Amino acid sequence: MSWAACCSNKQMQDLFFGESNQAMFRQAAAGRREAGCQWCYEHVQMFVVGKSLVWICDNCKGMNEACEKCTQPVRQAMIRKDNYKTCSMCFLKNWKKMEKAKTEYVEATRPLTALEKDLEKVSNFRESAAKGGLLRPFLFLVSLPPVGRLQIAINLGWTFVGSALMGDSHAEAWEILNKKDVGLRDRMSRMRDSLFRREVNWYSILLPLCEELCVPAYMNWSEEFVSPKMTYAEALTDCHKAQPQTLNALENEFVDKIGKHQRARFSSLQACSLAELKNSEPMRKLLSMPQLQSQACQPLLSYAIDSSFLMLARRDGSDGTGQVEAEDLVQEVVAFFAGVCEGEADIFEEVVGLARKKMGRDGIAHERDTAPPGSILNANISGFWLTMDLLDVDNTTPSGKILPVVLQLLFHKGRLALHGKKIENYIQSDFD
Repeated sequence: MSWAACCSNKQMQDLFFGESNQAMFRQAAAGRREAGCQWCYEHVQMFVVGKSLVWICDNCKGMNEACEKCTQPVRQAMIRKDNYKTCSMCFLKNWKKMEKAKTEYVEATRPLTALEKDLEKVSNFRESAAKGGLLRPFLFLVSLPPVGRLQIAINLGWTFVGSALMGDSHAEAWEILNKKDVGLRDRMSRMRDSLFRREVNWYSILLPLCEELCVPAYMNWSEEFVSPKMTYAEALTDCHKAQPQTLNALENEFVDKIGKHQRARFSSLQACSLAELKNSEPMRKLLSMPQLQSQACQPLLSYAIDSSFLMLARRDGSDGTGQVEAEDLVQEVVAFFAGVCEGEADIFEEVVGLARKKMGRDGIAHERDTAPPGSILNANISGFWLTMDLLDVDNTTPSGKILPVVLQLLFHKGRLALHGKKIENYIQSDFD
């Protein structure tokens, strides 16, 4: 039998190459499968992308291809020296160890005093960030919980799990900003068609997102934004200030405009339903909280309410027309603002307690579904992915990779404000 005839016979192909390829296509045709994700190291549901062999983790949204040895999904970036796409179960042989390390890392919490020490800590990574005009995003990243930084790394294209820097908030924050090819600096360089990474500061990250997502081609910057457009030298000077008023105003304005663009996608039925919910007793109690009245919190609060409403309206599998209860909406908004430190639930205890006392339409008190302990789902980024879907932002484009990261950082700014913490208070010593 000739080689060509052998390869044309499916049974002979399986004899030479094994049945992994056959299983690979059979599972892809089914559209979903349960498997271990090698981004977040959890056993999850995975969904195939279109008619390809690319799988998306339902928890962390990491993109995977099938292992050529056991057909398990494997990170696209994980390719051995022999160019075989093989999974951790095949060549690491320590899946359980990695899974345990990730769970302990995600479950780690810190009190407010420990958070303040991390923000005040002096390190080489902090000095590098300050020199490059990236101290604000660096401190936002440091103040995030570990699960938040892990999710951001996965969004950008790698994972901390199993690396030597896992657990060091300063090292992780600098890696997210500066990692070669996939960090925020390099991704923004490619987005702006620039070859010089030194040009990328915090303003250089925000500016192209504002221009691409918020300024139509037929309008000028000044027609859409109140914050003035700065040159590179002016932006770098502002990034080196302890109180960067222009930069701070641009951050608030960007979140506000993203929220308005998202709100513009509401149907008239959704807009009326949300207006009615805002007049309910639990929502009035939430909106009147003194901690939420600051200028930094207002656009974030509006964004959180809109995103929470849309997620609840879609939970029954509909296109956003599902019934939403005021008590459920309050608990979702409160969950949006969680993730700063231990004991933060006390801030919203009054309104959350009021929501829990209410009964559902079936006369039964319902608890909000919470993510399992140690899961990447505790990063709580579903709302940001929903925003990308509504705004038709492709998650494989440079702006699609960066937008959920920037939204998460700016939203965390509002979370810190709830606890009376401002990043500016921890920057003063760096530029004295």
